[in-house]
Amino acid sequence: MIDDSLLAELKEIGLSEYEAKVYVILSALRIASAREIHELTKIPRGRIYETLTLLTRKGFVVSSGMNPVRYSPVDLAKTFEKLKRESVISFDNLYHRLKALETETHEPFMQGYKLCTEWTRDNQIRMMLRRAKSEIILLCNDNTILTRYGSVISNAAKRVDVYLVVSDRELAESAPVKCYTGGNDIESSLFHHRQGESINLLMKLLVMADRRESLSIMEEDGINTGIFICPDIFASYLSVKIIQEIEPVQKTLKKV
Repeated sequence: MIDDSLLAELKEIGLSEYEAKVYVILSALRIASAREIHELTKIPRGRIYETLTLLTRKGFVVSSGMNPVRYSPVDLAKTFEKLKRESVISFDNLYHRLKALETETHEPFMQGYKLCTEWTRDNQIRMMLRRAKSEIILLCNDNTILTRYGSVISNAAKRVDVYLVVSDRELAESAPVKCYTGGNDIESSLFHHRQGESINLLMKLLVMADRRESLSIMEEDGINTGIFICPDIFASYLSVKIIQEIEPVQKTLKKV
Protein backbone atom coordinates (compact mmCIF):
# COMPACT_ATOMS: atom_id res chain seq x y z
CA MET A 1 0.00 0.00 0.00
CA ILE A 2 1.33 3.44 -0.93
CA ASP A 3 2.11 5.79 1.97
CA ASP A 4 -0.21 8.80 1.58
CA SER A 5 2.16 11.09 3.50
CA LEU A 6 4.97 10.19 1.08
CA LEU A 7 2.72 11.01 -1.86
CA ALA A 8 1.85 14.35 -0.26
CA GLU A 9 5.54 15.26 0.15
CA LEU A 10 6.31 14.33 -3.46
CA LYS A 11 3.43 16.51 -4.62
CA GLU A 12 4.90 19.38 -2.62
CA ILE A 13 8.05 19.23 -4.77
CA GLY A 14 6.03 19.44 -7.97
CA LEU A 15 4.90 15.92 -8.89
CA SER A 16 1.30 15.21 -9.82
CA GLU A 17 -0.78 12.56 -8.06
CA TYR A 18 -0.09 9.99 -10.80
CA GLU A 19 3.61 10.88 -11.04
CA ALA A 20 4.03 10.51 -7.27
CA LYS A 21 2.32 7.10 -7.24
CA VAL A 22 4.39 5.77 -10.15
CA TYR A 23 7.63 7.08 -8.66
CA VAL A 24 6.95 5.50 -5.26
CA ILE A 25 6.12 2.14 -6.85
CA LEU A 26 9.27 2.21 -9.00
CA SER A 27 11.39 3.22 -6.02
CA ALA A 28 10.13 0.14 -4.19
CA LEU A 29 10.24 -2.32 -7.10
CA ARG A 30 13.40 -0.88 -8.72
CA ILE A 31 12.21 -2.02 -12.18
CA ALA A 32 8.78 -2.65 -13.69
CA SER A 33 6.85 -2.51 -16.94
CA ALA A 34 4.04 -0.10 -17.66
CA ARG A 35 1.52 -2.91 -17.30
CA GLU A 36 2.87 -3.92 -13.90
CA ILE A 37 2.77 -0.33 -12.71
CA HIS A 38 -0.80 -0.02 -13.99
CA GLU A 39 -1.87 -3.13 -12.07
CA LEU A 40 -0.30 -1.94 -8.82
CA THR A 41 -1.37 1.70 -8.93
CA LYS A 42 -4.74 1.29 -10.67
CA ILE A 43 -3.87 4.33 -12.77
CA PRO A 44 -5.70 4.13 -16.15
CA ARG A 45 -3.54 2.40 -18.75
CA GLY A 46 -3.69 5.41 -21.07
CA ARG A 47 -2.30 7.67 -18.37
CA ILE A 48 0.51 5.32 -17.34
CA TYR A 49 2.57 5.93 -20.49
CA GLU A 50 1.94 9.67 -20.30
CA THR A 51 3.02 9.72 -16.65
CA LEU A 52 6.16 7.67 -17.31
CA THR A 53 7.11 10.00 -20.16
CA LEU A 54 6.76 13.04 -17.90
CA LEU A 55 8.83 11.42 -15.15
CA THR A 56 11.52 10.57 -17.70
CA ARG A 57 11.64 14.19 -18.92
CA LYS A 58 11.92 15.42 -15.35
CA GLY A 59 14.85 13.08 -14.71
CA PHE A 60 13.18 10.81 -12.18
CA VAL A 61 12.92 7.69 -14.34
CA VAL A 62 14.86 5.94 -17.13
CA SER A 63 13.61 3.29 -19.54
CA SER A 64 15.31 0.20 -21.01
CA GLY A 65 15.43 -0.75 -24.67
CA MET A 66 13.95 -4.16 -23.99
CA ASN A 67 10.60 -5.39 -25.22
CA PRO A 68 8.47 -4.89 -23.26
CA VAL A 69 10.03 -1.64 -22.10
CA ARG A 70 10.87 -1.58 -18.43
CA TYR A 71 11.30 1.45 -16.24
CA SER A 72 13.46 2.10 -13.22
CA PRO A 73 14.18 5.12 -11.01
CA VAL A 74 17.30 7.17 -11.56
CA ASP A 75 19.86 6.88 -8.73
CA LEU A 76 18.14 8.49 -5.73
CA ALA A 77 21.18 10.47 -4.57
CA LYS A 78 21.74 11.98 -8.03
CA THR A 79 18.05 12.78 -8.44
CA PHE A 80 17.76 14.68 -5.17
CA GLU A 81 21.08 16.46 -5.52
CA LYS A 82 19.76 17.74 -8.84
CA LEU A 83 16.48 18.78 -7.18
CA LYS A 84 18.38 20.63 -4.45
CA ARG A 85 20.46 22.55 -7.01
CA GLU A 86 17.38 23.44 -9.04
CA SER A 87 15.54 24.48 -5.88
CA VAL A 88 18.38 26.79 -4.79
CA ILE A 89 18.53 28.35 -8.26
CA SER A 90 14.74 28.76 -8.32
CA PHE A 91 14.61 30.41 -4.89
CA ASP A 92 17.59 32.60 -5.75
CA ASN A 93 15.88 33.80 -8.92
CA LEU A 94 12.65 34.41 -7.02
CA TYR A 95 14.51 36.38 -4.35
CA HIS A 96 16.16 38.66 -6.92
CA ARG A 97 12.88 39.25 -8.74
CA LEU A 98 11.10 40.18 -5.50
CA LYS A 99 14.07 42.31 -4.41
CA ALA A 100 13.84 44.19 -7.68
CA LEU A 101 10.17 44.89 -6.99
CA GLU A 102 11.07 46.09 -3.50
CA THR A 103 13.57 48.62 -4.81
CA GLU A 104 11.44 49.71 -7.76
CA THR A 105 8.22 50.16 -5.79
CA HIS A 106 7.91 53.56 -4.14
CA GLU A 107 6.82 53.67 -0.54
CA PRO A 108 3.10 54.44 -0.26
CA PHE A 109 2.23 58.02 0.63
CA MET A 110 0.66 58.40 4.06
CA GLN A 111 -1.05 55.06 4.57
CA GLY A 112 -3.62 55.40 7.35
CA TYR A 113 -5.39 52.57 9.16
CA LYS A 114 -8.32 52.82 11.54
CA LEU A 115 -7.99 50.54 14.56
CA CYS A 116 -11.48 49.93 15.86
CA THR A 117 -10.93 47.15 18.39
CA GLU A 118 -8.98 47.17 21.63
CA TRP A 119 -7.08 44.06 20.49
CA THR A 120 -5.74 45.72 17.32
CA ARG A 121 -4.81 48.91 19.15
CA ASP A 122 -3.08 47.00 21.92
CA ASN A 123 -1.02 44.84 19.55
CA GLN A 124 -0.03 47.72 17.29
CA ILE A 125 1.14 49.82 20.24
CA ARG A 126 3.24 46.96 21.63
CA MET A 127 4.77 46.26 18.21
CA MET A 128 5.66 49.93 17.71
CA LEU A 129 7.37 50.09 21.10
CA ARG A 130 9.33 46.91 20.39
CA ARG A 131 10.44 47.64 16.82
CA ALA A 132 11.53 51.25 17.32
CA LYS A 133 15.23 51.63 16.54
CA SER A 134 16.17 55.11 17.72
CA GLU A 135 13.40 57.16 19.34
CA ILE A 136 9.91 56.96 20.81
CA ILE A 137 7.75 59.90 21.78
CA LEU A 138 4.61 59.24 23.81
CA LEU A 139 2.01 61.81 24.79
CA CYS A 140 -0.35 60.34 27.35
CA ASN A 141 -3.38 61.70 29.15
CA ASP A 142 -4.58 58.46 30.73
CA ASN A 143 -3.23 56.68 33.81
CA THR A 144 -4.80 53.35 32.79
CA ILE A 145 -2.81 53.38 29.56
CA LEU A 146 0.41 54.22 31.38
CA THR A 147 -0.14 51.32 33.76
CA ARG A 148 -1.01 48.91 30.96
CA TYR A 149 2.10 49.63 28.89
CA GLY A 150 4.47 50.45 31.72
CA SER A 151 6.72 47.41 31.34
CA VAL A 152 6.89 47.68 27.53
CA ILE A 153 7.80 51.37 27.80
CA SER A 154 10.47 50.59 30.40
CA ASN A 155 12.01 47.92 28.17
CA ALA A 156 11.98 50.26 25.19
CA ALA A 157 13.78 52.92 27.25
CA LYS A 158 16.69 50.49 27.68
CA ARG A 159 17.23 50.41 23.89
CA VAL A 160 16.17 53.79 22.51
CA ASP A 161 15.50 57.37 23.57
CA VAL A 162 12.03 57.57 25.11
CA TYR A 163 10.25 60.87 25.72
CA LEU A 164 7.11 60.32 27.77
CA VAL A 165 5.07 63.53 27.86
CA VAL A 166 2.20 63.59 30.35
CA SER A 167 -0.61 66.05 30.86
CA ASP A 168 0.03 66.66 34.56
CA ARG A 169 2.45 65.94 37.39
CA GLU A 170 0.08 63.45 39.01
CA LEU A 171 0.49 61.14 36.02
CA ALA A 172 4.25 61.60 36.18
CA GLU A 173 4.39 60.22 39.71
CA SER A 174 3.24 56.77 38.54
CA ALA A 175 5.08 56.77 35.20
CA PRO A 176 7.51 53.92 34.46
CA VAL A 177 10.24 56.17 33.00
CA LYS A 178 11.43 59.77 33.12
CA CYS A 179 8.57 62.11 32.26
CA TYR A 180 8.17 65.47 30.61
CA THR A 181 5.49 68.11 30.47
CA GLY A 182 4.78 70.34 27.52
CA GLY A 183 4.22 74.03 27.12
CA ASN A 184 1.03 75.83 26.25
CA ASP A 185 0.99 74.65 22.63
CA ILE A 186 1.08 70.98 23.56
CA GLU A 187 -1.40 71.48 26.38
CA SER A 188 -3.97 73.37 24.30
CA SER A 189 -3.50 71.56 20.99
CA LEU A 190 -3.15 67.96 22.10
CA PHE A 191 -4.22 67.39 25.68
CA HIS A 192 -6.98 69.95 26.06
CA HIS A 193 -8.67 72.17 23.49
CA ARG A 194 -8.95 75.91 23.73
CA GLN A 195 -12.17 77.30 25.08
CA GLY A 196 -14.74 77.73 22.35
CA GLU A 197 -13.35 75.02 20.04
CA SER A 198 -16.13 72.68 18.95
CA ILE A 199 -14.07 69.49 19.13
CA ASN A 200 -15.47 66.52 21.00
CA LEU A 201 -12.39 64.34 20.64
CA LEU A 202 -10.14 63.71 23.63
CA MET A 203 -6.62 62.46 22.96
CA LYS A 204 -5.65 59.67 25.34
CA LEU A 205 -2.38 58.57 23.70
CA LEU A 206 -0.10 59.56 20.84
CA VAL A 207 2.89 57.40 19.95
CA MET A 208 5.52 58.38 17.38
CA ALA A 209 8.33 55.97 16.57
CA ASP A 210 11.58 56.86 14.77
CA ARG A 211 9.96 60.04 13.45
CA ARG A 212 8.30 57.88 10.81
CA GLU A 213 5.10 56.27 12.10
CA SER A 214 2.41 57.34 14.52
CA LEU A 215 -0.52 55.92 16.40
CA SER A 216 -3.13 57.96 18.22
CA ILE A 217 -5.98 56.86 20.44
CA MET A 218 -8.87 59.27 20.63
CA GLU A 219 -12.05 59.13 22.71
CA GLU A 220 -15.38 60.48 21.50
CA ASP A 221 -18.55 60.00 23.51
CA GLY A 222 -16.89 57.26 25.54
CA ILE A 223 -15.76 55.28 22.48
CA ASN A 224 -12.05 54.82 21.73
CA THR A 225 -10.68 54.76 18.19
CA GLY A 226 -7.10 54.33 17.03
CA ILE A 227 -5.44 55.73 13.92
CA PHE A 228 -2.13 54.25 12.76
CA ILE A 229 -0.20 56.09 10.04
CA CYS A 230 2.90 54.82 8.28
CA PRO A 231 4.77 56.53 6.84
CA ASP A 232 3.65 59.67 8.63
CA ILE A 233 5.29 62.62 6.88
CA PHE A 234 4.36 64.94 9.75
CA ALA A 235 5.87 62.75 12.48
CA SER A 236 9.40 64.06 11.97
CA TYR A 237 8.38 67.73 12.23
CA LEU A 238 6.05 67.14 15.15
CA SER A 239 8.68 65.09 17.00
CA VAL A 240 11.24 67.89 16.72
CA LYS A 241 8.76 70.54 17.89
CA ILE A 242 7.66 68.45 20.88
CA ILE A 243 11.22 67.73 22.03
CA GLN A 244 12.06 71.43 21.76
CA GLU A 245 9.14 72.41 23.95
CA ILE A 246 9.02 69.79 26.70
CA GLU A 247 10.65 70.00 30.12
CA PRO A 248 11.52 67.16 32.50
CA VAL A 249 9.27 66.62 35.49
CA GLN A 250 10.93 66.57 38.88
CA LYS A 251 9.20 63.79 40.80
CA THR A 252 8.29 64.38 44.42
CA LEU A 253 10.61 62.55 46.79
CA LYS A 254 8.64 60.20 49.00
CA LYS A 255 9.30 60.43 52.72
CA VAL A 256 10.47 57.23 54.37
